[in-house]
Amino acid sequence: MFDLLPFKRRSGVPNVFSEMDDMVKRMWYGFPFHNLQEDLDVGWSPRLDVSETDTALEVVADLPGMEKKDISVTLEDDLLIIQGERKEEKEEKGKKFHTIERRSGSFYRALRLPMEVVSDKIEAAFKDGVLTLKLPKSKESKKKAAQIEIK
Repeated sequence: MFDLLPFKRRSGVPNVFSEMDDMVKRMWYGFPFHNLQEDLDVGWSPRLDVSETDTALEVVADLPGMEKKDISVTLEDDLLIIQGERKEEKEEKGKKFHTIERRSGSFYRALRLPMEVVSDKIEAAFKDGVLTLKLPKSKESKKKAAQIEIK
């Protein structure tokens, strides 16, 4: 294949795109909903949707092929942790795999919540490989922003 650039990269020349990617990752580190698992670069990680209403945060995680007993959800201060393990399927005799793309093994997702929630009122449901968490906001986090008059 031909390179799109009319010149060849010389050894010792910094890879600008790689450096930019590293800078962007460092910039987002610690941001709410940042995937801390990507920084560890191990295993696999379920994809999440995080939404907010006036009264609660909702987290929906895709965990296909898993069972409820293989999943653990904890809240430590403002850090929501979802972890578990997807069992590896056994290779069958007489079956030759051409590709294996589905990931197995343990996973760990940690989300820093942007507000305080009522931990003893959290609801969790697991159905058809989808984990749904409803985290009610605390009274302090429900307060509306006050308009400040500029003089």
